[in-house]
Amino acid sequence: MDAETQRQTRPTAIVTGGAKGIGRAIVLALAGRGHDVAIIDILDERGEETAAEAASSGAACRYFRADVADECAVADTLAEITRQIGEPDVLINNAGIYPRRNAVDMPYALWQQVLAVNLGGAFLCSRAVAPVMLRRGHGAIVNIASGRGLQGAVSGSHYAASKAGLLSLTRSLALEWAPAIRVNAVIPGVTDTDQPREGERDEEALYGRGKKIPLGRIGQPEDVAKAVCFLLSCDASYVTGQSLCVNGGSIMH
Repeated sequence: MDAETQRQTRPTAIVTGGAKGIGRAIVLALAGRGHDVAIIDILDERGEETAAEAASSGAACRYFRADVADECAVADTLAEITRQIGEPDVLINNAGIYPRRNAVDMPYALWQQVLAVNLGGAFLCSRAVAPVMLRRGHGAIVNIASGRGLQGAVSGSHYAASKAGLLSLTRSLALEWAPAIRVNAVIPGVTDTDQPREGERDEEALYGRGKKIPLGRIGQPEDVAKAVCFLLSCDASYVTGQSLCVNGGSIMH
């Protein structure tokens, strides 16, 4: 099998926010499972590092700088991904921001920014890949939500609202694009990434939260990545419009 034929047999995945944390773990997991991967992010150095690490497994993996809240940038980036890697088979909407702020002190511009990235970005990226997937008759999308979308969040009403909206968007797109495109969500609990560290005093406090979780620990990015890989696999071929909690059994998500 020549290199071009081999490349064409590998499904192409797009991972937004794939430079670090959960996104990075998803990129590496997909690359290791035979996907070529396009990373969309705005963290250039970390994005290039993750792409290089994923490529070491034999995957074609490239980093593309784009703001997922920018409609034109999303369209241009998808065209470039298609040219360099191939038409997308799967999309993981992971990009998100969480600038903590009490609601009473929150500028409306900050509210709009969080909704634009976390929810609007998922919509724009999903809308961009849908025509290709619908034309080909197959595709899968996984949205990375948050337990905050179910529980709410102190100093995070904008974030919680965006993630709750993402769960509703998941169900809506699953209905609209069936049977060609399966659309599901993963709801991580507290996970060892940069984001929860911003809300904790120190490492001990972060890991101490695991004592209240039935499985006795906080999550790792790889835990979420494995759930994503399942939802993208043939084993989940009859699963769409669903939200899978990956939180160690925590009632508080």
